[in-house]
Amino acid sequence: MTDSKRNTPHATGRPVRSRWWKLGYSLWLALNIIVAVGLICSSYAGVFNPAEVTGAGIVGMTLPGWSGVAVFLTVFNLIWWRRTSLLLIMAMLVCAKPLWYFCPLNLPPGKLSPEEAERSFTLLTYNTLGLMDQESQPGPNRTLEYILDQDADIVCIQELYFVSESESLGVSAEQVATLHKRYPYIVFTKSQCVMSKYPVSALHVDYYEPDTRGGDFAAYRIDVDGHLISVFNCHFQSIGLTGEDKQLYTSITDGHANRNSVGEVSNHLLAKLMHANQRRARQIEMIGRYIKHYGGENVIVCGDFNDVPDCFGLRRLAEFNLKEVYPQVGFGPMITYNANRFYFRIDHVLYRGCFKAHSMVRGSLKSSDHYPLTTTFVFND
Repeated sequence: MTDSKRNTPHATGRPVRSRWWKLGYSLWLALNIIVAVGLICSSYAGVFNPAEVTGAGIVGMTLPGWSGVAVFLTVFNLIWWRRTSLLLIMAMLVCAKPLWYFCPLNLPPGKLSPEEAERSFTLLTYNTLGLMDQESQPGPNRTLEYILDQDADIVCIQELYFVSESESLGVSAEQVATLHKRYPYIVFTKSQCVMSKYPVSALHVDYYEPDTRGGDFAAYRIDVDGHLISVFNCHFQSIGLTGEDKQLYTSITDGHANRNSVGEVSNHLLAKLMHANQRRARQIEMIGRYIKHYGGENVIVCGDFNDVPDCFGLRRLAEFNLKEVYPQVGFGPMITYNANRFYFRIDHVLYRGCFKAHSMVRGSLKSSDHYPLTTTFVFND
């Protein structure tokens, strides 16, 4: 057979591919398969209890990375290898619900009608870092000023033991006086606080159980215009990074760490993450018992979950007929933690009852290591 015959197209009209082309395509196909599997595993890692399946929570944290790569490869495939694109498109369809929880695409809610505004109330949840300002900005306390400016009807705060005039924190007597005038009902429980324009009664929550230590929780019954709402203010187990951990992590993300440091920090962080995930799983079960006991028809669960969208904890709370607010009203991925380069949405609001979520607004203030979240609810007709 002559060389010219070997290089001619097949009878089907398709050109003969070289072995190098076939090898390259096989590697590209393998990459797509790996990304598809990674996307599916990270999307459904929240199905598994981290207290029983070690590492499940960590796999769930990788969803943003897998989804970003999957979108990039899909666009590339649609241009060059359309058949290959079907693999990732099918994987994304399989993961549609978890991907929506991570990156919802809702239309803007629009303004409340006058009738809806009469039936609405707002709730602000905020991990305030004890009113400290991580950017050390001068002037009045920026965190407290933001809370006053938002003028939410109910404010659920994590990491706040008291509010009083303080020169070191920049808290002025005027701010304290305005706060107490604005919110006649203020309840502190360990490091949790609720400030409300509506009557509040504290509910007993025993968070000192051995398996659930490391978190902080409070529960309240709030009478909003005749509607009794059980509100659970939560601060679940964090990974507890030390100053040294943060410095090493920063050096790695800057590309200034050696191999030994990378391995050391990776193993150290993974161990902390797994331990924290296991603690949070137990804490979720405890909160579930209190929701079942105190809940009633109207329930709001909010706060610093220290965990990502569609995690085990949020899936477990969904079994109590609780709906997460952001997937219903949000648009695009959201970040609520702004420090140490751990950019995730770890603050959440869930609810059930005779009202619906209208909108959620994330503040941009960086005085705390968390961004504040303000949710508007509207009672049903």
